[in-house]
Amino acid sequence: MKKIMLIINPNSGDQNSEDFENILVDKLKEYFDEVYSMITKKPRDAEKFAKRASEEKYDAICSVGGDGTVNEIIQGIYKQNHLPKLAIIPGGTGNLLSKHLGIAQNKEDAIEEFEFNKTKKIDIGVCNGRCFSLFASIGSVSEAVHEVSSEEKEKFGMLTYVKKSIEKLSENKYFNLKVETDAGSYEGHVDHLLISLSNKLGSLEFTSENKSMSSGKANVLILKGEGLLDRVSQAKSAIEGEIEKNEDVENFIASNIKISSLDESDIKTDIDGEEGPALPVEIEIFQEKVEVYLPR
Repeated sequence: MKKIMLIINPNSGDQNSEDFENILVDKLKEYFDEVYSMITKKPRDAEKFAKRASEEKYDAICSVGGDGTVNEIIQGIYKQNHLPKLAIIPGGTGNLLSKHLGIAQNKEDAIEEFEFNKTKKIDIGVCNGRCFSLFASIGSVSEAVHEVSSEEKEKFGMLTYVKKSIEKLSENKYFNLKVETDAGSYEGHVDHLLISLSNKLGSLEFTSENKSMSSGKANVLILKGEGLLDRVSQAKSAIEGEIEKNEDVENFIASNIKISSLDESDIKTDIDGEEGPALPVEIEIFQEKVEVYLPR
């Protein structure tokens, strides 16, 4: 008897998540004998529900929410002996992982397009014990994301992130970091640092290297430039899909990464768009750790 746990976050920037519960349950019952619905009410509920699903050997979990909900679910299962497969229905102001997997961003379409016999195993990253499914970063843009309130997200969506990012970039804030990886090291001035399990951010393919999401390695990009002209040059290289060739970018492809501050500054990381651990951090990439369902 196959069973799936449906985990819905009704507060992920989309107040209509629960409206889809009956539609989802009907769809899931075409493939699973038992469907159990759980609604999150507070932080880490999704993690707790997912851990229970793993311990009770559910075949699968279906997430309705944003990237934060997905990461809580992964947090709840990644250390378990039994890992349920994961279906993702996008919600909130954005679900980048679902975009990377080719899942429709309209919920009704995503529901209809799922094939529960088609899966892909993907890597995850763990930063000081915190899971991420796409990227970890440090920089002004990351700090701007953390300053966006829930109310601003609901009212203005992605425009809020753009506005805050422009404001932060105008401050020209830089970091002195030590970055150690199993593929090389760097010490010095950093504008932005990105550790990505993919070669894309949203729809932008910024490099042709390490694109599988199942290699057990991350793209580590250290942007060293200063000022507007260097940032424009790096943006141009990213748009052309070869940011690693820019002279003001250090690039490693690595599985183990350590990051520390050279001047003892209080520096927070970003984990898939949410505030992550403060430096120093150790990041490990786990190969093909989670099996996700794909659309037909």
